[in-house]
Amino acid sequence: MKLLVTTYMESPYFDEFRKMFDTIVYEGMMKIGRVLSEDEMCEAIKGCDAVVAEFDPITAKVLEAADSLKVIASPRGGAHANVDVKKATELGIPILFVPGRNQDTVADFTMGLVVAVSRHLAQGNYLIKNRIITDDKPYNENGFCVTDVNWVGSTPEKFAYLQFKGPTLSGKTLGLVGYGAIGRETAKRALAFDMEVIAYDPFVKQETVTQNVKLVNLEELMEKSDFVSIHLPVNDGTRGIISAEMLSLMKPTAYMINTARAAVMDYNKLIDMLQKKEIAGAGLDVYPVEPLPADHPLLSLDNVVLTPHIAGCSYDPYDRSYRVLAEDLKLFFAGQRPVHLYNPEVWKD
Repeated sequence: MKLLVTTYMESPYFDEFRKMFDTIVYEGMMKIGRVLSEDEMCEAIKGCDAVVAEFDPITAKVLEAADSLKVIASPRGGAHANVDVKKATELGIPILFVPGRNQDTVADFTMGLVVAVSRHLAQGNYLIKNRIITDDKPYNENGFCVTDVNWVGSTPEKFAYLQFKGPTLSGKTLGLVGYGAIGRETAKRALAFDMEVIAYDPFVKQETVTQNVKLVNLEELMEKSDFVSIHLPVNDGTRGIISAEMLSLMKPTAYMINTARAAVMDYNKLIDMLQKKEIAGAGLDVYPVEPLPADHPLLSLDNVVLTPHIAGCSYDPYDRSYRVLAEDLKLFFAGQRPVHLYNPEVWKD
């Protein structure tokens, strides 16, 4: 049997793939360090019994070119991001996936952004590393006065200790828009910070919530939260759900955190509010255009922490992904139902 691997795959579990396949073909990230185009995928997938692809397009055209394909293995929580699920299902090709693969990773990162933006970690780091406040610059162009190791200024308005005041998390309210796997893990961490947690998710019933989390409607969440954190996929029901009207409900002391998808939010309204200081700040990992253009207005704001879409990236999710996929591929080729099927309707017992 022949396996096509286009994603980055360095894991102790990769030995399990070697045992299953006679031939493994490496393309894409594993060979040329980039995602393959649709036409390149059409050529690469010919004669392959299985494919492991994370970002490369498995479109209807690619699936039609896949003359030997029996199964698709996606090391993602949402295979629809790069696979034409409808076409694969029509062709009877099972799609294996890894639900909640990076839920802990994104939840950790979310709380990191909460702390970073509200306690001015990025700004403080920038001022010191760029020698804007150091012992050889007692007064700087930003008005800071630094005279000793305690960063003491001559007047309160020139005192860095006061300039970078931020909220204590204990007792503050975190509003989770989306209470799926990542939302629940984020709630767990926020509760450990002694925060109050509320959530909006129309698909979750209060009686099923095991954590000390109260479900509310979206308007109430936007009005009451000190931090609003987005944990939604993009679909017809969520696109643009955090509208200009919803954003305008936020408190002037509140922060917006988005580690999910930009398409669920009106970024133009968010930027306008940040520029006018109508909310306290934002921690953003996703954007309408990625990477951000060099002249994007977000880059000039001092109340925003920006990261390059890395919330889901750590070592552990990849190991877990390949372990889960290896186990399900073994079941599939043994004629048994895989545990994690994205399109379960294709499986006939």
